[in-house]
Amino acid sequence: MKTKKIITWLGGLGLFMLLINSCEDSLDGTTFFTTDGETTDMTISEVLEANPDKFSMYVEILQKTEFYTALRSYGSYTCLAPTNTAIKAYLQERFNVSTVAELTSEEQIDFLKVLVKFHTLPTSRATSSFIEGRLGDTTYTGDYLTTSYLLGGGIANVQINKEVGLDQYDIRTNNGTIHALTGVLEPFIDPVTVVMEKAGKHTIFIEALKQTGYYEQFSQYFSETGSKNNFTILAESDAVYAQEGINSFAELAERISPGDTDYTNELNELNRFMGYHATESFLYSADFPSDSFVSTVLPKNAIKSFKTDKELKLNETETGVNDTWTSLISEDSNFPAKNGVYHTVNKLFTIFIPKAKYVMFDFGTSLPEFQAGKIGYNTWYDSDRFESVRVFPAVRIRILRNSAPAYDNKSVLNLGAVTWIEFDTPVLPKGKYELRVCGNTGNNGRPIFQTYWDGQPIGSQWDMRSNPSELGIGWPDEDSLELRSLGYVRGLKVGDNNDDKISATSYETAGFARFIIIDDLLMPEQKSHVLRFETIRSGGIPIDYIEFVPVD
Repeated sequence: MKTKKIITWLGGLGLFMLLINSCEDSLDGTTFFTTDGETTDMTISEVLEANPDKFSMYVEILQKTEFYTALRSYGSYTCLAPTNTAIKAYLQERFNVSTVAELTSEEQIDFLKVLVKFHTLPTSRATSSFIEGRLGDTTYTGDYLTTSYLLGGGIANVQINKEVGLDQYDIRTNNGTIHALTGVLEPFIDPVTVVMEKAGKHTIFIEALKQTGYYEQFSQYFSETGSKNNFTILAESDAVYAQEGINSFAELAERISPGDTDYTNELNELNRFMGYHATESFLYSADFPSDSFVSTVLPKNAIKSFKTDKELKLNETETGVNDTWTSLISEDSNFPAKNGVYHTVNKLFTIFIPKAKYVMFDFGTSLPEFQAGKIGYNTWYDSDRFESVRVFPAVRIRILRNSAPAYDNKSVLNLGAVTWIEFDTPVLPKGKYELRVCGNTGNNGRPIFQTYWDGQPIGSQWDMRSNPSELGIGWPDEDSLELRSLGYVRGLKVGDNNDDKISATSYETAGFARFIIIDDLLMPEQKSHVLRFETIRSGGIPIDYIEFVPVD
């Protein structure tokens, strides 16, 4: 392994480096907690050291890398600690040594530092949070770990990164949780393309990536703007291609783009086919939306995602007769890499053209930053933390976990007075739509908006100071033509569970009625759009969600 590759890994890990700097000689020998023999009164380092038969080698690694004191200090961590048996086997296989003491070079120590960071999370996570998919926090190397249950249900069968299991779990300490591992997790170094190629099950797909130029693109760790890439690739394995009568790259190319060998041309059908197999977002199988669309690298084309209790359906036809869809092969999916994750689809994954479909976009929990765990509820963030939301002038933004009666998850995008705020919409199928918006209205401190669609003004102005109950008709028992004539429909019929009691719903509350911006918004092509609310009168802004409702 090249030293410079490992050193590159060490950049950008400021938080944990601060812990390293605080773990120099000045902290050695310092006692942070008293112990009485119970693990909950001991720190992670103390518990590990108190169990030498199982953890002495990992303690030695912590001390050698100067992380021992960090895990003995105040904080909240998850420590994934390989057992002595696991470490001994790993050292023999990787370095051809039998003890930690034999690792003395700078390159070896740097690797051990990466290894510890990869086995440490910045929050305390019990196995109750282990789902089929990625954990909610990244490790101190900035990577997501996965947990899966391919061997069957129950914690005894959990696999982390599809590599190792648990020897012991949920060992509670004063500053976090320890899980003992049956093996050593291999830190992510390679991009998703290389991980796929090394696995050896997707040789035709890999060759197609190389021929079309996508192999190089999907191997990049960072975008042109400097942000970290996170690709999700949906690939056919050689076995899946064989089911389709395709046994070589030449046969795939002839099937998809017969007679056209200019594979790097963006109009070439094989090029388009491969671009449709990837997204620029990080999606384990559990992260695919329940009923929405996922943008692909192929411009103006999206994947339709729909979940049932039993399976993930991609590109379901919705005809009601001989419905078809593509799904993932579980045992060959959710394989992470340094810049993404790949899955194996169960059939030829062709470009899908969906019909107009109802889409809801929640201004809070639908934001990529929220879904990626970069932001949370009820905390103010500088607007530059968001890529999917732009505001002018720059103000602080929070996702407010509101009390009833906001829409079911009670999340409202909350910010102060601005000149404008804009969003990138989900990819929407072509068609005609009614565009609705919902927010907490009826307060004189709210703004008045003009809506802009891809830079052009559309529809009626939205006066958040008012709601239907203040416009002269009272509050009707049901939706009515009279209510629509004022530009509203009632809020969604969703109950809010508060202390096991169903409180008032948004349907019953005038302040959360949905305002109809326009009822004949035409979208001639499938793509994402830019939605901007520009203030005619400024004020505090609590916005809940928008809806795209197909119109016949």
